[in-house]
This record gives sequence, C-alpha cells and structure tokens, in this order.
Amino acid sequence: MNIGFGRSRLIGYAIMGALIGAAIFIIHDLLEIFYPESHNWILVVLIPLIAAGMALIARSENAVYEWGSRLEAARKRINELMLSAVAERHWIQSTHDPVLVTCWRMLECDKEDCPVYGREHARCWLIAGTYCRGEVQGQFARKIHDCQLCPVYRNATEDPVREISENFMAMNYLLSEREEQLESAFNEARGRSQKLAGLVALSEAALSSVHLSEVMQNLLESAAQVVGADMGFVSLADSAGDALGTAATYGLAPGSAAELTVKVGEGIVGRAFAGTYIAISEDLTVDSRFVAPFLKNANVRTLISLPLVGKQQPLGMLTLGTFSPHHYSDEERDSLCVAADRIAAAIENVKLNTELSRDRGQIELMEVVTRDLVSQDHVGGIYDSFIQHAVAILDFDGASLVRWHPEAGEIEILAVSTKAPKTWLAKGLRLPLGAAAVGDVIESGVSLMRDEITGDEYQIDKLLLEEGVKSYVILPLRVKGAVLGAVMLNSFRAHAFSTDDLELLEPLARQLGLVLDNARLLEEAKRLSLVDSTTGLYNHRYFYDVVSREMSKSARHGRPVAVMLIGIDGFQEFTRSRGGVQGDRLLQDIAGSLEANVRGADVVARYGGDEFAVLLPYLGAESAGSIDLASAAGRIRRAIAGALKRDEGQPPVGLSIGAAGYPDHASDTAGLLERADWALRAARAGHEDFVLAEKPY
Repeated sequence: MNIGFGRSRLIGYAIMGALIGAAIFIIHDLLEIFYPESHNWILVVLIPLIAAGMALIARSENAVYEWGSRLEAARKRINELMLSAVAERHWIQSTHDPVLVTCWRMLECDKEDCPVYGREHARCWLIAGTYCRGEVQGQFARKIHDCQLCPVYRNATEDPVREISENFMAMNYLLSEREEQLESAFNEARGRSQKLAGLVALSEAALSSVHLSEVMQNLLESAAQVVGADMGFVSLADSAGDALGTAATYGLAPGSAAELTVKVGEGIVGRAFAGTYIAISEDLTVDSRFVAPFLKNANVRTLISLPLVGKQQPLGMLTLGTFSPHHYSDEERDSLCVAADRIAAAIENVKLNTELSRDRGQIELMEVVTRDLVSQDHVGGIYDSFIQHAVAILDFDGASLVRWHPEAGEIEILAVSTKAPKTWLAKGLRLPLGAAAVGDVIESGVSLMRDEITGDEYQIDKLLLEEGVKSYVILPLRVKGAVLGAVMLNSFRAHAFSTDDLELLEPLARQLGLVLDNARLLEEAKRLSLVDSTTGLYNHRYFYDVVSREMSKSARHGRPVAVMLIGIDGFQEFTRSRGGVQGDRLLQDIAGSLEANVRGADVVARYGGDEFAVLLPYLGAESAGSIDLASAAGRIRRAIAGALKRDEGQPPVGLSIGAAGYPDHASDTAGLLERADWALRAARAGHEDFVLAEKPY
C-alpha cells in the first residue's frame, strides 16, 4: 500500500495545471472577442474560483495522505505486534504511548497505591489488575467493560486507527490471561499427576515389605516426594503413650532419631499428637512454640506435622519440613492427609501381621517350653530349660532366678548363670527385699525394663556395673495373683531389650511361674511325706533312707557312724492324764530341744510314737568313740530335761537312750537299727539313762 505524493501523482498534477492554464488563455481570448467590455471582470472572478477549487483538492489530498500515513503506521504496528506475539509466544506489550496524556494527570488523581500513578503515558486498562482512582479490581478481562466509562479511554480510542490498535492490545492481554490460566491449569494438572504418582508410589511402598521399619522408611520417602520436602521423620507413641519415639528419618543426619524424641504434649509435634490436629510452622526461626534444638541446628525452616490415626487410637506423627521458605497449600495438606492415612493403615497392617506371626511363633514356642519345663522335676532343671529356650529368642549375657520369702521379707537366689568372669551372685544368697530392683517387681507384680543402669537407685546395681552389666529386664513369676519370685535377664549392652522382647518374655515367665509352683508343691508334698506332721522332724521312712546312704558313705571312706534312739518313759500315762494336745506339745518341745543341741551334720527324726532317733556321722562305738556317744547322750539328756519338767501332781516323764555304731555293732542298716532298738529296750528295762549296744554273737 502506497498512499502519498508519488511521481505519477506529481506528473498528473503538472499536466492538470498546464491544461487549466491553457484553458484560461483560451477562455480569455474568447471573452475578449465576444465580451470585450467585461472579459477582464470575468477572469477576475473565474481565476479565484479555480484557485479555491484547487485548494480544496489539495486539502483533501493532504488529509488522505495523513490518513494513509497513519494507516501505514498502524499496519506496521499491528504487524510488529502479530510477529512478536507469534514469534516469541509473548502477549505482554508495552503500555508506553507518548501521544496519550497520562490518566492521573488528566483526572488529577493522587492515588499513590495505583500502579499507574507516576508513570508517564501509561494506560490503566492495559495494566492488569488496576482500575481508575487507584482501586484494584482484578484481571483485565473482568474490567474491560468499565473502561468505556473512562474519559481517558474514550479520548484515546476516538480515532478509529488507535481504537483498532488499543483493541488489538486488549486482545493480546486477554490472550495473555488465557495463556496464564492455561499454564496454571497445566501446572496444576501436572502437579496433581505427580501427587497421584506419589500416592501410587506410597501405596506400593506400603506393600514393599513386611518389616515395620522398612515400610515406614519407604512410606516416609514417598510422602516427602509428594510435596517436595527436604526432610522428615515418623514418630510412634510408646506402649505407655507418654512419649513419641522416632521410628524412621529422611534427609537428616544419622543418629538423629534420639534427638527427635519428645514427650506427648510438649513441642509442636507432641502438642499436635495430644490434640490430634495438623501443626504447621512456615518459619521455625520466629516460631514461639518449642522446637527440638536439633531441627534448628539442622537449619530446618518450615515444618508440617500430621497425626497418624489408626482405627482405634492415634499411632504417631508424620513430620515433614524444608530447608528453604515454603508455603503449604491446601492441596498439599490434602495430599499429606491422604499420605498420613496410608501410613497409619500400613503401620497397623504390618503391626497386625507381626503380632499374628509373633503370636503363632509364641504359641509354638510355648508348647515346646511347656513340654520341656513339665518334664523337669526340680527347680534347677526348670531354670536350665527356661534359659535354654530364652537364649534361642533373645540375646543376653546373664540370668538369675529369685524366690520371694514373705515371712522373712527376703529374696533368695535359686539359680544363676552369667558370662561375667566374676559375679557376686551365688545360689542360696538371701537379700532384703528393697536391696535390688527385683524387690519392686515382686511388690508391684509388674515387669521392669532398665535400658541403661547407673547404680544410683539401687546398691546392687553398682555390683552389676562392676560385672559389666548395662541393662536388664525383670519379670515377676505370678501364680493365681500371688508373686512367687522373679526371673532377671541382663546384658553387657545398653538398650539391649525392647518392649517387644518384654511382650514375648512375659508369657514364658507366666508359664515358668506355673511350672515352678507345681515343682514347689511337688517338693512340698515329698517333704511332707518324709516329715512328721506333729513335730516337723523327719519321719521313720526318711530316717531309714538317710541311715542307709550314710552307711554307704562310711563303707566307702572307712569312717564310723552311730545311731541313737531316745524313748520318752511315761508318755502314755502323761497323754491319758493331760490329753492329746498336751502330749503333742510335749513332743514338740522335745523335738525343738533335740534340733537345737545336735551338730549340723546330725539328723534328727521321730522314730515312733514316743521315740526319737538321731543319726551321728563320724562317731563310733569303740574307745574314744564310746566316750563321744556317752557325751552326746548326756548333752541330749540335759537339753531335754527342761522339756520333761512338769507341774507337781502330773505323771512323771523320763528319758531312756540306746545307741549302736557301725561297723562295731552291725554291718547293714537293719542290723544297726535293730541293735540300737535293743539298747533302748535294755535301758528302759534296767531304768538306765544310756545303754550302748553289745557286739552280736
């Protein structure tokens, strides 16, 4: 397009001027011929008219030229805009136009909060989000109709060409807004796709392992990737529900789990768990709530912590964070809520599967342990069997079995085993109940686990530390609500035992308590079958067996042994006169005197209705031995004399003693007891205090 004074138009105007001049000369000649009087006047009128017409034509031509120039400029501008928009995929255009008077000057506006204020030749309708008088209305597409009311806009668009240019720029801005909306929608869709992919990965991670630690680690890493977190950790509540221990970490230094343990109700994480709500801190540097010093030292900037809620109760917390400023959007919170639910469900499933497997294994183990324990008939064998099975499932360095004696307020060590080179523990050792932690377990009936002993609480712990013991677990042995004792397992390592170990050991301890109680009852029954119920001394049966064993030892080692039978003279008359109760009391007094006045190696028994027997190892019947037997008989007689003294008017009670020795008087048990019985009958018949048996013929 070429609008203006080109060469062809100049030639045309020259030819037209020449023709008009020739026409004027011709007209002048003709008028001079036909109107000689007025031809000059006619020329005076005609020439100005022709000049005026030419001026009008020139003016129109000039206007056309100007319009053409402006159209050419508009065409070039539109082409530039279109080329720049297509080539650069960029819709935003400059708002600077020196032709326009700035709106804030035209409207005498002084709203400094308006983005247009102070900018020369800027148009508010082409600055997205602004409105006249400084008010902010929003995006350009929502305010374009209001621009028709603005005098600056009307003044700028009253020229059709400028109106086309402004409308084209307005179209660019509309396209720019649409492009931003499409790009935002695309980014949002891509973000959702990534989050869905993250949730899919989260679901896959939940099924990736059957071990709780591995599952939590996989879930934590997948959840962190969903929102682009730099670090995170999963905290689970302990069995008591008092503290949150760190079960898995992501993006943090090794060994940070212990630093992140918090009590329930303390700090951001502990409070959120107690209240079961989502806690968010977008700037930990200015957050007034307590934050673990480890997180601040690790330069963690933001934090979001979500509760892991199971079907019945909260399980723990999922905590994620970033090292740079970040705003957690509603969509991110929703995604993390889904992730937290998945993690809680996975934890419950793994725990349930673990518990089922453990219960199944525990039942199988209990069957083996019960069968093995029941097969033992004494405490030592039961203890050894228990330790053998406990070693198969746990790693420990020492163990001990303790019995509780409530009548004495003491604990007795029944069995002990340890890997320590030296130990102060010994079988048969008795300690006051409050001397060791086992006393607390016996009093409370509740298991105790010490992760790391210091020796400050119990004196016995200091001795354990000297042996190298760092941690231990004590389990009560309960039967029908009563605590019989306790079993203690210790380790040379701190934190050697866990709550899972405790849950595994407690059923074994209950079974051990039942078996030990049965063994105790069996031993008591055996003891009662060998003990006289009235005096508490061994009975005739036991005395006969112990004499046989002692004679076998004497035969092997060539040393003597003697038996002494003691008869209570006048006992039947005393019983008929005073009654059976007083008779039993007399027997009990005599039994007490006998036990108090014999040696530690001697054995005292009730031999018959009014007869007692004493086994005297190392005492013979010959020479010095007979003197020893007579001395022993005299000592016994003097000791029993106090018990035989009765009130006046009561039937008299006397004492006769007969004795026999091996190998002088007999060669076997029956013969020895028979010779001692003969000596007793001889003493009673002769009313003698002591008779020593004679050698058989």
